[in-house]
Amino acid sequence: MRLRSFVVGSAVLTLAASGLAGSTALATPGAGTTTLPPAPIPEYRLDGPVRAHSNGVKLKTSRDAVVRSFTLTYESGGFSGWHKHPGIVLAVVQSGTVKRKLPCRRAEIFTAGQAFTEVGKHYVSNADKTPEGAGTPAVLLITQIAPKGTTGLEFRKDLAKPRCQPPS
Repeated sequence: MRLRSFVVGSAVLTLAASGLAGSTALATPGAGTTTLPPAPIPEYRLDGPVRAHSNGVKLKTSRDAVVRSFTLTYESGGFSGWHKHPGIVLAVVQSGTVKRKLPCRRAEIFTAGQAFTEVGKHYVSNADKTPEGAGTPAVLLITQIAPKGTTGLEFRKDLAKPRCQPPS
């Protein structure tokens, strides 16, 4: 009886693990984007807890965190797809124009010199598209702060399109 339980339990765990791996493999990122440095993006440890406060700006972590910084380029027609990140992302638009959509909200436009945060489900695209695909690339400087232990593909989770679509 114990052997049968062990075999059944092992089979269930194996199927569960293969299902998780399969769903990760089926996840598809957006299109028309590149990162510098290319993957794998270097990851740095921020020893926590951190409590920094200066001139009305606060940064607080309850434990160690992981920090990544890279340049993300959205080519004409490029988009992120609906996704989310662990922790917080700070995006600085260095050149071009991007459109950020949040579920059930009106889209926001950000141009060179502006910054925005990414928390929760969102979608970002190059707002300067032309039918011929000859629009201006949008270049963003990205800084991610995520919980300790976050690595590689865990920095982004692809999501389904929200049921509630915001107006464009």
